[in-house]
Amino acid sequence: MQPVIIVHHHEITLKGDNRGFFEKQLRRNVRLAIADLVPSSTVVSGGYGRFVIDLPSNISIEVIADRLTTVFGLSNVCIGVRVQQDVEEFTGAAGQLLEGETFRTIRVDTRRPDKNFPVRSMEVNARVGEYLCKRFGVRANLTAPDETIFIEIVNGAAYVYRSKLKGAGGLPVGASGRVVSLISAGFDSPVASWMLMKRGGTVVFVHFHSMPYTSERSIDQVRQLVESLTRYQFSSKLYLVPFAEIQQEIVLQSPQPLRVILYRRMMLRIAESLAHREKAEALVTGESVGQVASQTLRNIRAINAVATLPVLRPLSGTDKEETIAVARMIGTYDISKEPYDDCCSFLAPRKPETWATIEEVENAEKKLDIHSIITRALGRVTLEHFSFPHVTETNALELQPN
Repeated sequence: MQPVIIVHHHEITLKGDNRGFFEKQLRRNVRLAIADLVPSSTVVSGGYGRFVIDLPSNISIEVIADRLTTVFGLSNVCIGVRVQQDVEEFTGAAGQLLEGETFRTIRVDTRRPDKNFPVRSMEVNARVGEYLCKRFGVRANLTAPDETIFIEIVNGAAYVYRSKLKGAGGLPVGASGRVVSLISAGFDSPVASWMLMKRGGTVVFVHFHSMPYTSERSIDQVRQLVESLTRYQFSSKLYLVPFAEIQQEIVLQSPQPLRVILYRRMMLRIAESLAHREKAEALVTGESVGQVASQTLRNIRAINAVATLPVLRPLSGTDKEETIAVARMIGTYDISKEPYDDCCSFLAPRKPETWATIEEVENAEKKLDIHSIITRALGRVTLEHFSFPHVTETNALELQPN
């Protein structure tokens, strides 16, 4: 019996003529996820609903399976064995998988896509189930069993396994294009970034900081967050943009209540320049409608007006508790809960405007040399490269606005 991991595809099974494109991307991501755990000669075979990974017997299969649960595009991950298409082989494999386990009820669940195998699924269930009940002294329970044996008869082979780990779902990262995410050290933007990865987006991160007027803590936390999120997309870029001088210029030239809105508009402009450099299709923010003063619908409209690319806000309809629940699940909560200096809290107004109009915001910006501000900001950007699981490179850049 050959040890294998069977991974089932998620929603790409619903794709039409371009399904092959999604399967190719998913296979690539599966290989990347386990590249440091298995030999380079490891075979990832199959397609059309599942991949099968042949594994040497001396490898920790549980560690590999756990790694695969973070790969977007998979509905579940199953540890089992490959056997010949023979009912006696099925019973022997099932007995071996259950050896040493404690249970009182059992169910057998057979799928037979390969119709060349002559024994129907229901008969396989009955014969294997009868054998297991006698061998282990248990009874059948088809609705809520203690143990389930799964049998898949497909492509001239058969796979037997007893457990399914829940996969990450969604679409394979890289299948939907590239986006640029404005990330802070808080809870929201890392979760928003993760949600775009789940929809197949490759996320490039941009962080605005107010060094040296704030501590470097927020930058360090953002690095940790990007490193944590990189395990979902295997490699990441993080652009670090100095923003303190821009904020000071806005403070000196603009009405106090509009400061945060003007900060956000300038951030979108700079992020969009970086997005064009990255050939990205959209921007992403962690904004939630009404959560803070700058996130009222009217203010979001005023901020959005400077962007030519779509601005995606996957958290727009969520509350903080829902966002925190996702942060716990994806592993960013413990990083984001630590105190940090937020860029937008530096030189923040006492009474921010909550219902700004585009006209008054544009009038306030007339005193600003926007092109010069963007040019200076891009000239001081640094770029850090991440790969799963470590930071690999940091570069200073000389960029120009688009």
